[in-house]
Amino acid sequence: MYLLREIYQTERGKAPEIVAAFKVLDQIFEKVGYTNRRIYVDYTGPMDTVIYQWELDSLDQYFSMERGFFIDPDADAKALIDSMNDNARSGSKEIYEVIQ
Repeated sequence: MYLLREIYQTERGKAPEIVAAFKVLDQIFEKVGYTNRRIYVDYTGPMDTVIYQWELDSLDQYFSMERGFFIDPDADAKALIDSMNDNARSGSKEIYEVIQ
């Protein structure tokens, strides 16, 4: 099992928009069976930080789905992509193997 975490540093004051986008993504991830999905926002440290994390069994399945999401996206997918791109200043992804 793997844990993936996406960390977004948003434009100043745009954390609520990224949280809303992650909530949409969360609905998609629920349908494909990803578990332990969580959205976090900063309490200390860099302001306007939003983190979304989830667990999944197959990295191959995840990356295939992710790549497919960007190939000829429908209107809803395009709106989600645009929201993330318009409101984020930077982002990173972390991948961990769950041991216990």
